[in-house]
Amino acid sequence: MIFGGNKNEEELKQKIEQLEKQNRIMRSALEFYADTKNWEEGHKYRDEDNATIFTDGSESGATVDKGSKAYRALKACDS
Repeated sequence: MIFGGNKNEEELKQKIEQLEKQNRIMRSALEFYADTKNWEEGHKYRDEDNATIFTDGSESGATVDKGSKAYRALKACDS
């Protein structure tokens, strides 16, 4: 039991859930940029809307993404 009563315990549980959700969002973005295949030219990947994106062969998925995944992750964690 966490000291401070049930109200405090419930607030802490909600905060933990919020932080775990933020962690999943940030981890997903980090995994995309850490995956070397996303830096290879002519690679396909899935965007945030789950659409398959094919690069034209001269750019990588990470280059085409231009930081969009990181930006969306940061915006989602601001709320």
